[in-house]
Amino acid sequence: MWGTEPVAAMARHAALAERIGFDSVWVIDSQLLCRDITVTLTAILAATTHLLAATGVTQPLTRHPSVAAGMMATLAEFSGNRAIMGVGTGFSSLRTIGLQAAKIADVAAFTQTVRQLIRGEPIVFAAGTQGHLSWLDQPVRVPIVLAATGPRMTRAAARIADGAILHQGLSPELLARALSWFDAGVAESDRARSEIEVSCWAPYSLGTTAREARDRVRSRVAGALVNVRAAWFEGAERAAVEQLQASYEVGHHASAAADHAAIVPDTLVDRYALAGTPRDVIRQLSQLLDQPGIDRVILNPQIIGPGAKPLPVVLNELETQILPFL
Repeated sequence: MWGTEPVAAMARHAALAERIGFDSVWVIDSQLLCRDITVTLTAILAATTHLLAATGVTQPLTRHPSVAAGMMATLAEFSGNRAIMGVGTGFSSLRTIGLQAAKIADVAAFTQTVRQLIRGEPIVFAAGTQGHLSWLDQPVRVPIVLAATGPRMTRAAARIADGAILHQGLSPELLARALSWFDAGVAESDRARSEIEVSCWAPYSLGTTAREARDRVRSRVAGALVNVRAAWFEGAERAAVEQLQASYEVGHHASAAADHAAIVPDTLVDRYALAGTPRDVIRQLSQLLDQPGIDRVILNPQIIGPGAKPLPVVLNELETQILPFL
């Protein structure tokens, strides 16, 4: 869910998602592009009864860990432990203010500090001051999951987080590669694979024709490809990725009308998105849900810009044309 609509509308959308059977909503946390994440998640949790609500995702450079821990602990207390904190390196949120993405070490330190604070443990901050959440009378449970677009972050998520969000494509070979990185991280830790939840971030579009669906979701695929390594691709796909990364306009990160979206070829849309007619999407989504090692699929529809469908329309189509046939 993109926080580009009024908070009251976001809460209504979340209630609809809960009613038709979704287990969670993930709200983008990119300042300038989206409304305030704390207010939005509070409204969503107030409007629902069992739906999980997550930052999808926040990052460590504009969210001090003391602020993030206080936010997530308060949301967990308010909702009966229905809050999740998704964390990443902050591509869109940081580039909009002229900063580079956070380092993996920054994400790891942020994760550890937030985890200790929501457990009620004291922390010595960088300035040498010790502090803790003084109002917290008992530890709260807030899963911390890391968004991963490459091998190092995927392995780090397996080692240190409660879950990983794989934002690395949906075709069998791309999923196999991502899961192999994840398994390598598990092997580097003293944890069991079952302790760590794996979600798959999936650009999503339903159309009356495959072309209509691909064209609508092309911008969402561009957002995924801007963080990959061009060397992972060959031929025309590699050239397209290089061109995309050189010309990507982060201010249009959420929009279907972004000029950079036209650079993405159909072959990459097919490898990175669930897109097509109802029959196509049912087949694609069924295969993804049956993929060993994937615990959750997070659908990322294009809801902003010309040709985009409003989120209630997307959800109603899912309720009537997709979910009953899975």
